[in-house]
Amino acid sequence: MNKTLLEIIAEMFGIKEQNGYLQQLSSTSKVSVWRNLLESVAFAIFIFQQAANLHMKEIDNKIANQKVPRLPWYRDLALAFQYGFDWLEELDGFSPTYEDNGVQVEATQQQVEASKIIKYVAVTRSRSNTGKIKISMKIAGENTDEVLSDEKAQAFKKYIEETQCTGDDIVIVNFLPDILKSDLKICYDPLILLPNGMSIMTGRFPVQDTINRFLLNLPFNGEFSVQAFLEAIKATEGVIDLDELNIQSKWIEPGVGYGQFQPIEISKIPKSGRFKIEDWSGITYINYTAQE
Repeated sequence: MNKTLLEIIAEMFGIKEQNGYLQQLSSTSKVSVWRNLLESVAFAIFIFQQAANLHMKEIDNKIANQKVPRLPWYRDLALAFQYGFDWLEELDGFSPTYEDNGVQVEATQQQVEASKIIKYVAVTRSRSNTGKIKISMKIAGENTDEVLSDEKAQAFKKYIEETQCTGDDIVIVNFLPDILKSDLKICYDPLILLPNGMSIMTGRFPVQDTINRFLLNLPFNGEFSVQAFLEAIKATEGVIDLDELNIQSKWIEPGVGYGQFQPIEISKIPKSGRFKIEDWSGITYINYTAQE
């Protein structure tokens, strides 16, 4: 049920032409009674179709997010966390009030929104060699360059323990971003860029801007594609060509910290859910002329 209004009108006109009793209705006037009746009925059918589609979408959403321990349910559970508010089991939700000097105060909408400190969540499921199922919940706040403080992380952990399905093994990943390192040779256009990669017109560094936008536009816990990354850089104004020398990343190892850089050959999903770049020194610019 995804017909446009014009498609419905055309179909009704086609049915009319097949009916010998209605073929005499042939006026082309836009104000003819029969034409307006058909178009009014077609519009009613179109509105009903839209309402039915919306209803089916709502039903599908309710089924996908019903209270069973599926991964989308755990994601919504994390996003619903309210820091500073009490979880009430009898309400199956957070308390709408908080205590101020012995008085229960109704929380404002602004306070409720400010308390929802989990802004990014990715929930995945894996099976160990022994067959044990583990659920990994990667989280981040508004500032993805930082981790949640110990106090906030502890409160979130307690909330998940109280609301998770009994028996599920959930590992909360609250790590600093994976560090991305790119070793590239950029063949630049001297009409647009300076030898250090700076734009002559704007004073900015277009390649760095492109890389930052690329990482920002990656979905949280999304797959980093080396090919897509290089294509984005090559499409940058002032870049004629490039040579990929090495693209690497490193990530937090629990109890250890950042490990050693490891090469990314085709693609990589960040252990923390996101990447950032700390060192741009691996990008060099050359005024290259092709050999004859």
